[in-house]
Amino acid sequence: MMHRSTILMIAILLAHPTAGFAATECGAGIDEWCPAPPGDPCGQHRNVSKCKADPKCYGMPYRGVSFLPYVLDERGFGVNCPTVGCTSTPPKPVPPR
Repeated sequence: MMHRSTILMIAILLAHPTAGFAATECGAGIDEWCPAPPGDPCGQHRNVSKCKADPKCYGMPYRGVSFLPYVLDERGFGVNCPTVGCTSTPPKPVPPR
């Protein structure tokens, strides 16, 4: 049986998934769109569809809390999680588990 404090913590995280993140941590909210680094040409794209349409651009993955591991495509766009920005920097390879 779960303790009341555990249930309360789960409820807080579900209600506010950015709890515990610094306010400056862009990408921890599912509805955010993070800016690209200054001078990055992909920063002109303001949504996922425009970013995906530009073959030189990559998605910035969601940085918030999830109960499931994130799945990204080869260009960094979230398959089962939000994409929160557009950049010309390729995603870092995910180490095998």
